[in-house]
Amino acid sequence: MTNSNDTIKFNKIESKKQRKLVLQFDQHNTIQVACTLPGRHITVEEGLNHFLTSAVWGKEVDNEWVWISEAPELNRPPNEPNSMTYFKYLEKRLVGTPSDRAELKKKTCRFVYDEPGTRYKPFFDLYLQSLTYNRIDDSSHDEIDTPNYYNSNRNKLPPNTIPAGDPSNTSLYHLILPEFFDMIRRLQKEKRQFSIILRTMGIDSQNFLDTIRPIMEGKHRDFCDIEPIKINANIGHIKRDKNDQIILQMDGETFETEEKIYEKINSLEGINAIRDDFAYWQENNYECYSAKPLWINLNDQNNHHIIFDDNIRLDSIDDCIVNIRLNNHYSQNEYINLDFGSYNLFKFSSILQPNLIELLNPHLKNDSTKNYYYEMIKTAEKKYEILLQERKKINFLKYELDKKTIKDIELNDSLKAKMKKEDTQKSLKSKLCFIV
Repeated sequence: MTNSNDTIKFNKIESKKQRKLVLQFDQHNTIQVACTLPGRHITVEEGLNHFLTSAVWGKEVDNEWVWISEAPELNRPPNEPNSMTYFKYLEKRLVGTPSDRAELKKKTCRFVYDEPGTRYKPFFDLYLQSLTYNRIDDSSHDEIDTPNYYNSNRNKLPPNTIPAGDPSNTSLYHLILPEFFDMIRRLQKEKRQFSIILRTMGIDSQNFLDTIRPIMEGKHRDFCDIEPIKINANIGHIKRDKNDQIILQMDGETFETEEKIYEKINSLEGINAIRDDFAYWQENNYECYSAKPLWINLNDQNNHHIIFDDNIRLDSIDDCIVNIRLNNHYSQNEYINLDFGSYNLFKFSSILQPNLIELLNPHLKNDSTKNYYYEMIKTAEKKYEILLQERKKINFLKYELDKKTIKDIELNDSLKAKMKKEDTQKSLKSKLCFIV
């Protein structure tokens, strides 16, 4: 093994103008809980059940599941390093191949109706009430032809609404959370330059774009003052391979270097969608280094990349769905994996974990002076400036390994985790950087 160390300082950036906000959003449990994709339909009730399984924690004791959480909580309970969410517990027990996820969905979507989840039914009821769309008496002017979202009587529905899964429940519910659209409205009023990119591992990007289109055209009574926004119907695809190459296919072009990918993402306007490589992430045991790439260039004075995802947890390398790729502009503008131990430095500035437990709290919704996502963005901008002003050092480490058999590779002592790599029968070059 050879190990070469390069230490650089990123520049202290003195910029009076505001950077363009490149806002990248996960979909489920970040800005919506239901799914209207044909063949994979998840009602609002099923979506909330699924969400709750990812927000309640326990552990196995003598092959029995024991609860730790009395109430939903986003992150691992303190002093419980061996705890896991009920979703992770079921996933490890049930999923061996992608086709097994159907059984996982069946279990998670009925969580509060069956044991052991009935104890969390009061929280389910609270969150469901929070998602209710309040009709007005004469609502004919805001009901449009949205064929993907008919109720059982095939009546036209207001944009961005979904009927209850229970036929006896006549309520309508928000599909995408209204706070998402209010965030857009607030950024527009501030005359901010921004783009939005849906980053999902799933195949429901088109439904997302179809859902938001009428709102962006001023056809929702609550958001008729939103300025029209361009919607890019060409969905991008990220592909990753065992040689650590990342490719973006989008708008009829293929971008084969990360520098070009970064430039392409910066050039996007309006609302876009990129599908990430779920198969690659699953093949690599759901480790962060194989997850959704987030490209960060600390010397870029014009753009600030931010990703929102409920699966950003920084206490475990296999429970974080974002792969930070940091720019090393002293070495042919390459992008390198950031050591997981350094992720905390970007926790509130570039990688943001929305908390639906707070977001679906009716008391929070009653505060009309604040918007959840908007406040996260404003905090992120302040934190990002502080990070740049601290002028921290970035150490780049290069590992060269000749592998003839499958082996565990210790990437960094601080990680206290091992990365399983498959047999390549050739030399593998892997790079990490960390911030000190």
